[in-house]
Amino acid sequence: MDTRELKRYIYDNKYVEQILNSIGCHHIQYHAGGGYWTACNPDGDNKHAIILYDSEPLICLNKTRQMVKGSRTTDIIDLVCFTKELAFPQALKLICAEIGISYYHDFDEDIPESFKFLQMVEDMSTNLEMEKEQPLKPISETILSYYQPFVNDLFYEDHITYMTQKDFEIGFDPETNRYTIPIRSEIGDLVGVKGRYFYREVPSNENKYVYLEPCSKSKILYGLNKTMPYIKNRNIVYVTEAEKAVLQLWSYGYRNCVSTGGKTLSQYQIDMIVRLGVKIVLCFDKDVERKEIEDISERFPDGIPIYYIYDEDNILDNKESPSDNPDKWERLVQNNIYKIR
Repeated sequence: MDTRELKRYIYDNKYVEQILNSIGCHHIQYHAGGGYWTACNPDGDNKHAIILYDSEPLICLNKTRQMVKGSRTTDIIDLVCFTKELAFPQALKLICAEIGISYYHDFDEDIPESFKFLQMVEDMSTNLEMEKEQPLKPISETILSYYQPFVNDLFYEDHITYMTQKDFEIGFDPETNRYTIPIRSEIGDLVGVKGRYFYREVPSNENKYVYLEPCSKSKILYGLNKTMPYIKNRNIVYVTEAEKAVLQLWSYGYRNCVSTGGKTLSQYQIDMIVRLGVKIVLCFDKDVERKEIEDISERFPDGIPIYYIYDEDNILDNKESPSDNPDKWERLVQNNIYKIR
């Protein structure tokens, strides 16, 4: 669920007061002169404790409660998370149910044709056109029945235990001769399947990884449907490049991790990472330069500290991932995490 698009939809369709009522806020009052609402917290009596601004970002302040850790700007989604004590995916589900849309609603379908060109120009000006993929949609669980539930030695040799492979539903597709990695959304729905070539050495005419069931990878944090409780419990998230890294770290006992599917993060993924509300550690491969990591960190909102694993001691081999070797991972986590901003 794209939070920016959701807030735009709430704003355009005037659902703010309905949402405030649904989460138990009371004494809701709109101040036309200032363009904002005030309200009480559900269990409070201060009529001006909550201030929610009548503009598309739907910025929300809570004068008597701290809704998130840190100093980032908060919005109506943070208010729902806070008042209902929900993780953000569950808060989004609640909002969607309240306003009558699917969690996977395609907001582009709501735009009149006359406005689509203007939207395209706006997206181009903010580099969002690079992230325009097909909307994220759940697919049938029966698709997995076509694959064999097959743990494999190739993954095991890469330090992914057989139990982890079972936990993440790793299988095998005899038609394409590939190991299968189901891709699930943050709320656990099947949205795609990735296939890894059967042999370790990949011929020049083959791709190491292909999508057997395509999905919008820029809208996925792989593993989040399983790792969310551990992220919240440990108050830190390790953000990795590849799905394999999540499987490796899960095998090592580091279950507070996600994968972005590559070193390029979409704004959608950044928004999801920020809303986790925990310490963020970027864990990119050896060949990713510090300047690239700095550029990525600058795309996070102001007030969000960003940390990263930097192999200053040359522990890793060229192009090696921090997660590829459990002993190296431990050394890096203990000694090579730095604050980048």
